[in-house]
Amino acid sequence: MYLVDTNVISAGAPSRSASPTLIAWMDEHSAQLYISAVTVAEIEDGIAKARREGATRKAADLDAWLETLLHLYGERILAFDTATARRAGALSDCARGQGHAPGLADIIIAATALQHGLTILSRNLKHFAPLGVRVLDPFATLPTTR
Repeated sequence: MYLVDTNVISAGAPSRSASPTLIAWMDEHSAQLYISAVTVAEIEDGIAKARREGATRKAADLDAWLETLLHLYGERILAFDTATARRAGALSDCARGQGHAPGLADIIIAATALQHGLTILSRNLKHFAPLGVRVLDPFATLPTTR
């Protein structure tokens, strides 16, 4: 089971040239894939930025894509609840104690993965390394399913 980071799910966004192999793997294994509410917020932020900058077509395309994701992932969108928030606080301090300063979004995504026993799929391995969470780069090697 996997938590798909924003940079992986966004590879399938409009105007992106995603790896057909990765997209096919994600389609085939969709029941094992989850996204964080943080990913929804990050995509919504990109939509808002496009609107603010006057890129109305891009914003509309991204908004339609996000609606599709919300429909497809449905119950597999994981909330940032109290238990995950507490874990995120501990992760943040642990990383800081090691001299790392990951962003809040990555801390929340890592805490969500740990809370639900998931492996993160992300291009940004170094962002998650100090957080003690399992992470794989599906652009380098597709995961083998369990």
